[in-house]
Amino acid sequence: MRLNVVFLGCTSGYGYSFSAVNTKTEFMVLGLKNQGAYCTVVNSVVGINAVYARTCFNVHGVCDVISYPKKGNQFISPLRNIKALKSDLKQLYRADSKNIIILESPDYHIYLLYCYYAHKYGYKVVTIAHEWLPTVKSIHPLRRPFSFIYTKRFGKYTDAILPISEYIIKKIKHFNRPYLKVPVLASFYELSDICSKNEEHYFLYCVYAAYKRVIIPIIEAHAQYRKSYEKSYVLILVLGGDDAQVKIISDYVTCHGYDNNVIIRRNVPYNELIDLYRNADGLIIPLDPDSEQDHARFSQKIAEYVSSASPIISCKVGEVDYYFKDKESAILCEYSKHGFMEAFSWVTSHSSEAAFIGRNGYEVGKKYFDYKVVGKQLVDFFKKI
Repeated sequence: MRLNVVFLGCTSGYGYSFSAVNTKTEFMVLGLKNQGAYCTVVNSVVGINAVYARTCFNVHGVCDVISYPKKGNQFISPLRNIKALKSDLKQLYRADSKNIIILESPDYHIYLLYCYYAHKYGYKVVTIAHEWLPTVKSIHPLRRPFSFIYTKRFGKYTDAILPISEYIIKKIKHFNRPYLKVPVLASFYELSDICSKNEEHYFLYCVYAAYKRVIIPIIEAHAQYRKSYEKSYVLILVLGGDDAQVKIISDYVTCHGYDNNVIIRRNVPYNELIDLYRNADGLIIPLDPDSEQDHARFSQKIAEYVSSASPIISCKVGEVDYYFKDKESAILCEYSKHGFMEAFSWVTSHSSEAAFIGRNGYEVGKKYFDYKVVGKQLVDFFKKI
């Protein structure tokens, strides 16, 4: 029997904005479609500001996307959109298929709403666990109690769970629900199809500008490294975020005289970003061993990084320690300015070994993070629940 899979509220305005969760959802859709499944993305019932009426359009090569308008706050808007959502769930149901609805940690009251109507209309419910909400520092204090309740109870209303990490697997076992670990995802071309590097040398860090507490130490580590090497590599920061957040980082670079060695890029098209990854001498992903959130989560950037066959520079924290080995498939350093300075120096002095590590990292990614491989695992798992 064929699968009919609806991704409900898993995205951040898919089709209207770019985000890590949108990228992963897209790769999950592509992996499932590669196995013959029907797929539809339904954006959150809370609605999107840029949408003024229910819309349905097709993202070329991916799937149909349904979106709702924002009609008030997070409590009022879902109530105003619920009639449209109910109608869509009825119409999306396929009698000749096994019907699955995939959810991803929305607000607790919305989660209950989704589960109720999904089960009412004959769908199996599968819940993604990309984060363990109590560890997420950015959640507003007034919403933290609801996040705590969600993590204590969400498994009671779902038929299966898709955790992203070993940390979360331990947290969900008491629910006694079937689960499949779904890591970060990317598209993996054959190594022979990845272009050889150009002659420009640089390290690259792709990050939201709001993470100043992490970005500044990386800039300082790079400054220390430059003092040791006359022909040191430049640092490229590909920054997301609003203008004010980016300006803080830009002003820091300028005020400290780093302009010639730290290059800030914004709004880089995806294809160009992948080319930047492929030509980098090292791709930076700092992880804090004292951060419970870093142990629980797994950055989508890592899959995209390793798919480029350039070496990642990171720390032995969480899922990185589970998949990668130091100086074999990644360059793992101490989480400190000195640690990253030493990693930059090592790459500069061992360019051939670093390139070999990048290729090994690619092989790890191709084995575990290729959307086609995971798509097959998802189909096999869904057929059993």
